[in-house]
Amino acid sequence: MEGSRAPTRVYCVLFCTIIKAVISTGLGKCPVYPPLPNYDIQRMTGTWYEVERSFYLVEITASCTEVNVALNERGYLLITTNTVNKWTDSPSTTHGIGIPSHNGSSIFRYKLNNRMPYIIGRMLPGAGVYNVLFTDYTQFAIVWSCTSVSIAHSDRIWVLGRRREIEAPVRAQIYAIMEELRLDPDRLIISKNNNCTDVIDNKV
Repeated sequence: MEGSRAPTRVYCVLFCTIIKAVISTGLGKCPVYPPLPNYDIQRMTGTWYEVERSFYLVEITASCTEVNVALNERGYLLITTNTVNKWTDSPSTTHGIGIPSHNGSSIFRYKLNNRMPYIIGRMLPGAGVYNVLFTDYTQFAIVWSCTSVSIAHSDRIWVLGRRREIEAPVRAQIYAIMEELRLDPDRLIISKNNNCTDVIDNKV
């Protein structure tokens, strides 16, 4: 009987390893990361590209993710996200607004632009609280979001770049920062960014 249980234990360990790699959950509420010191929200404006991310079901078909950020007169982030469905090659655009927790804060609440009441809109996929954990403004940004459900929480990570590809030394720097923040770089999935410009130009 002991011999027959050995393969089961191996499969269990492998399964748990895979689950840990694609999604992070834990008991208790979400960890608390303070706002990024000396954060310059104006320098976050412009175009960003999704380079890597943790598993996120909402983005399972998304590729060529491009995020355009602007500021309005109230200091809110105007966020336009362009993606291409990697199965159908169909482009998609969403518009949303990010409201900083205070003036110039790296923590903001994001909600999609729609005519639904706020209490419903804040529960739509993609809506929630986001934190720019670190950025050098010119090459990369590490964005994090977390949701608490009952006695557990689940978080998501995005690595954004000013270009669709980030060079190896910069990636190493990003991973080192993540480890300092106790975020596992092994959870990241390389985003699909092949032939993105051609696909978007042909579809728009």
